[in-house]
Amino acid sequence: MPRRTPPGRWLRLSESTHRSRPAPQQPSGDVVAKDKTPQAPKPQMIGNRWAGPAMVTSGIIGLVWIVVFYTVSNQVIDYPSFLQWYSDLGNWNLAIGMGFIVAAFGFAMKWE
Repeated sequence: MPRRTPPGRWLRLSESTHRSRPAPQQPSGDVVAKDKTPQAPKPQMIGNRWAGPAMVTSGIIGLVWIVVFYTVSNQVIDYPSFLQWYSDLGNWNLAIGMGFIVAAFGFAMKWE
Protein backbone atom coordinates (compact mmCIF):
# COMPACT_ATOMS: atom_id res chain seq x y z
CA MET A 1 0.00 0.00 0.00
CA PRO A 2 1.23 3.50 -0.70
CA ARG A 3 2.29 5.61 2.21
CA ARG A 4 -0.25 8.22 3.22
CA THR A 5 0.51 11.61 4.65
CA PRO A 6 -1.58 13.21 7.35
CA PRO A 7 -4.01 15.82 6.04
CA GLY A 8 -2.52 19.29 5.65
CA ARG A 9 1.09 18.07 5.41
CA TRP A 10 2.97 17.80 2.14
CA LEU A 11 5.44 15.00 1.70
CA ARG A 12 8.91 16.05 0.58
CA LEU A 13 10.66 13.95 -2.03
CA SER A 14 13.65 13.37 0.24
CA GLU A 15 11.39 12.10 2.99
CA SER A 16 9.49 9.78 0.72
CA THR A 17 12.42 8.13 -1.04
CA HIS A 18 15.41 8.34 1.33
CA ARG A 19 15.89 7.56 4.95
CA SER A 20 17.74 10.19 6.84
CA ARG A 21 21.08 9.09 8.25
CA PRO A 22 22.47 10.39 11.49
CA ALA A 23 25.42 12.74 11.17
CA PRO A 24 28.78 11.02 11.69
CA GLN A 25 30.09 11.52 15.21
CA GLN A 26 33.57 12.85 15.83
CA PRO A 27 35.51 11.06 18.53
CA SER A 28 35.47 12.93 21.79
CA GLY A 29 38.69 14.48 23.03
CA ASP A 30 41.17 17.08 21.88
CA VAL A 31 43.15 14.96 19.44
CA VAL A 32 41.55 13.34 16.43
CA ALA A 33 43.48 10.37 15.04
CA LYS A 34 44.47 10.89 11.41
CA ASP A 35 45.47 8.39 8.81
CA LYS A 36 49.23 7.92 9.23
CA THR A 37 49.82 5.96 6.04
CA PRO A 38 52.04 7.84 3.59
CA GLN A 39 50.31 8.93 0.43
CA ALA A 40 51.84 7.77 -2.83
CA PRO A 41 52.89 10.61 -5.11
CA LYS A 42 50.54 11.24 -7.98
CA PRO A 43 51.98 10.10 -11.29
CA GLN A 44 53.01 13.06 -13.38
CA MET A 45 52.54 13.10 -17.10
CA ILE A 46 55.84 13.88 -18.76
CA GLY A 47 54.98 16.00 -21.73
CA ASN A 48 56.63 15.11 -24.99
CA ARG A 49 54.99 17.83 -27.00
CA TRP A 50 58.26 18.41 -28.82
CA ALA A 51 58.38 14.87 -30.22
CA GLY A 52 55.67 15.29 -32.87
CA PRO A 53 57.09 18.43 -34.49
CA ALA A 54 60.64 17.06 -34.18
CA MET A 55 59.57 13.84 -35.92
CA VAL A 56 57.94 15.66 -38.84
CA THR A 57 60.81 18.13 -39.17
CA SER A 58 63.47 15.43 -39.10
CA GLY A 59 61.64 13.31 -41.67
CA ILE A 60 61.17 16.25 -44.04
CA ILE A 61 64.81 17.33 -43.71
CA GLY A 62 65.98 13.78 -44.49
CA LEU A 63 63.67 13.51 -47.49
CA VAL A 64 64.69 16.90 -48.88
CA TRP A 65 68.38 16.09 -48.29
CA ILE A 66 68.14 12.90 -50.39
CA VAL A 67 66.02 14.49 -53.13
CA VAL A 68 68.41 17.43 -53.48
CA PHE A 69 71.36 15.03 -53.60
CA TYR A 70 69.81 12.96 -56.38
CA THR A 71 68.73 15.96 -58.47
CA VAL A 72 72.00 17.88 -58.13
CA SER A 73 74.53 15.02 -58.20
CA ASN A 74 74.25 14.31 -61.94
CA GLN A 75 74.50 17.93 -63.00
CA VAL A 76 77.58 20.04 -63.36
CA ILE A 77 76.84 23.07 -61.22
CA ASP A 78 79.24 25.63 -59.94
CA TYR A 79 78.25 25.59 -56.28
CA PRO A 80 78.55 28.76 -54.25
CA SER A 81 81.35 28.59 -51.73
CA PHE A 82 79.00 27.97 -48.77
CA LEU A 83 77.54 24.87 -50.51
CA GLN A 84 80.78 23.31 -51.65
CA TRP A 85 80.80 20.92 -48.72
CA TYR A 86 77.56 19.37 -50.00
CA SER A 87 79.17 18.16 -53.21
CA ASP A 88 82.32 17.10 -51.35
CA LEU A 89 80.32 14.62 -49.23
CA GLY A 90 79.47 12.53 -52.30
CA ASN A 91 77.48 9.40 -51.46
CA TRP A 92 77.65 10.18 -47.76
CA ASN A 93 74.70 12.47 -48.47
CA LEU A 94 72.52 9.33 -48.64
CA ALA A 95 73.69 8.25 -45.20
CA ILE A 96 73.03 11.70 -43.78
CA GLY A 97 69.51 11.83 -45.27
CA MET A 98 68.74 8.32 -44.01
CA GLY A 99 70.09 9.34 -40.60
CA PHE A 100 67.53 12.14 -40.41
CA ILE A 101 64.77 9.70 -41.39
CA VAL A 102 65.90 7.14 -38.76
CA ALA A 103 65.92 9.96 -36.19
CA ALA A 104 62.31 10.71 -37.19
CA PHE A 105 61.39 7.12 -36.28
CA GLY A 106 63.18 7.59 -32.97
CA PHE A 107 61.11 10.70 -32.27
CA ALA A 108 57.98 8.75 -33.22
CA MET A 109 58.66 6.34 -30.36
CA LYS A 110 58.78 9.25 -27.88
CA TRP A 111 55.52 10.72 -29.14
CA GLU A 112 52.46 9.99 -27.00
